[in-house]
Formats: sequence, C-alpha cells, structure tokens
Amino acid sequence: MMAIDRSIPEPIVREHVAHLAELMRKEDVDAVILFHPSNMLAFAGTAHSSSDRLVCGAVTRDGQVIVVCPAFEKPGIVEDTSIPAIHTWEEHHDAYAALALALLRAGVKDGNIGVDGRTWIDAWSRFQNIFKGYKLYSGEALLRQVRICKSAAELDIMQQAHNRGEKVFLKMREMVRAGVTERGLQRQVREHFAAEGLNAAPMIQTGPNGAIPHHEVDDSPLEDGHTVVVDSVTLTSGYNNDLTRTYAIGEPSPRAREAYRVVRAAQAAAIEAARPGVTAESLDKIARKVITDAGFRQFFTHRLGHGIGIECHEPPYLVGSNRETLRPGMCMTIEPGIYIPGEFGIRIEDDITITETGAHVIAGDLPTDVTGAFDQ
Repeated sequence: MMAIDRSIPEPIVREHVAHLAELMRKEDVDAVILFHPSNMLAFAGTAHSSSDRLVCGAVTRDGQVIVVCPAFEKPGIVEDTSIPAIHTWEEHHDAYAALALALLRAGVKDGNIGVDGRTWIDAWSRFQNIFKGYKLYSGEALLRQVRICKSAAELDIMQQAHNRGEKVFLKMREMVRAGVTERGLQRQVREHFAAEGLNAAPMIQTGPNGAIPHHEVDDSPLEDGHTVVVDSVTLTSGYNNDLTRTYAIGEPSPRAREAYRVVRAAQAAAIEAARPGVTAESLDKIARKVITDAGFRQFFTHRLGHGIGIECHEPPYLVGSNRETLRPGMCMTIEPGIYIPGEFGIRIEDDITITETGAHVIAGDLPTDVTGAFDQ
C-alpha cells in the first residue's frame, strides 16, 4: 500500500520547487536536502533514493534542483526527469563530499540548510560532518507545507487515478461470489487492474477475516452470508487513489446490515463536517460518535483516515489528538469501519478534497453501496 511511483509530470515538480523556494526565502533557508523517495519524487522528479549508496537531492533558495548519485545510476534518473542537475560520484569517492561540492557549485557556500525529516540517522550524522560551516536543522516542515495542499493540476491527476481504479470495483460486483477464495479473487482483480495499466495488490477479507483490518489474503473461501471487504490502492502519474467497498454474498446477517448502515452514516457525517478550519481530530470524533451511539464503539479500532497524494499515507492524519486544522487543497481518506471478531468486518473508504467551503468527494460512477442486500 505504500508504493511510490517512478515519476510525476514535470510541471507539477516545477510547481513544488517554486513553492519551496519561495518558502525558503521567507525563512532564510539556503538549501533543503531531499532524502525520502517521496520527497525526491515531489521536488526532483525521480523516486531514486538511498540504499547502501547515497542518492539524494537538494533545492536551493533560487530554485535550483540537484541530484547526487553514483555514476552508474545516472542513466536511470535521466529517464525519470530532466529537471535536476545530476552530480555523480564514483564508488571510491566520498558521496557526501560530492553533495557538498554540488551545493557549493550551486552557490550555497554557507548559511542554513534544512534536512529532509526522514533522513536516516547515519546520513544525518554524515551531513553534519561534511557541512561544518553551515547550520543544519530539520526541513520537514517546509517540505510538508508544499506537499500537504494539492494544486489544481495535482487534483486533476487524483481524479484520473480514481476514474481508473473504480472501473475494477464496478466489475467486482460480478466477481465476488461464493466458491472462490480470497487469493483466487485477488488474482482475478489484479488481472483486471493490469488490463487498466494499473499494478495493484488489493486486500480482500471475507467473513471473519474482515474483522482484521489488515488481514493478509489467504485461501479462505467466500461463502453465502459473508461480507467481503475489498481495499485497493492504485497509482496514476505519481498520485494515489485509495478505495474500500464492502460487498455481500447472498443475505448478510441483520447485525452486519445494521453495522453497514452505521458505517455509512458515520462516513457521511464526517464528509458533511469537513471544511477549512475544522480540526483533524474533530472529524474522527464526529464519525466515532455515530458508531458509538449505535453501540459499536469498541469495534471501530483505527483512525478515521489519512492524507493521500504522492504517498498513500501522508499528513494530515484524522485521529484523536491531532489538532491540525484542515485547509483548502488537503486530500484525505474517510474510512470508518466496524470489525466484529469472529463474525465480519465493514469498511467504506473514499478520498476527499477540502474546498474553500466544504469537501469534495473524489468520485465517479462507483456508488457507495455496491451490494443491494445492505438496503434491505
């Protein structure tokens, strides 16, 4: 679920870089070092990143983008993006000295350097040793500020991602049937995603397995009376779509139908309340109250949702104690659930965007209710 795409459209990378450079000038920051693959993708246009060899990037306050990598990795990065200046090092060279030289050539001779907040501790120590004449601090807040609110171009791609992913969910109404196994259904679903040019590994949880939200697919058979939770993430041009629907085989139990009704109401209440100025924790509280009032409090075992974009899971997180206020352009999942051990699981998940006045559900032809049996 945590896949990072290989590249994103260059105009969007340029948007990110321009925004970051503007923030850097305001904060008197001379450069920000990129390390995590998602930040490499967002600001340098490539998801190449460090393994046992240093691959990193940097953005300067005047908008220059550089990537530092082993010489043999350069062709792969060139395939991804034409945006950064690529500085290489040989196997017998000091890779960190290569980064320092690249920044020096970009005009960063001293001053303040922000470092990607998800840099490895060992790499952070090496940065400190090589940049002795600079002041290093976490640049995570700057990177986060650029990425957390999506532009119109990013939102357009996220809509495209939904449109591609939902096609398979629509077809699944014919595939979810008694007699197949979770693994067999997953195989069929993956084939349909592949036909759409998408690489996905959906979570499929039938009957009692549905009560374990991240249950690994196994050979459990789908049976009459089961609810079937299907959760899948798909990538399009660097951006994620995350959808969950709950299907039913035959007639679900009265308790499962009631749980479904409550989850649907909880999701609708949270979406209705989502708007600028509302806190992340308050949305979680609103959905949780609906579930609690219906007597299912102990069976809603996870947060309401998470931010989504280049990463499937990114800020803001809709969870109790997160007092961050929502802003236009933020995108997140709304995915309440009820999980009764030994019986069933119910979850409904959609992605939303915060607008100037409320929330917009990133939607298309896929209905919330994919199984008519829940209406009875």
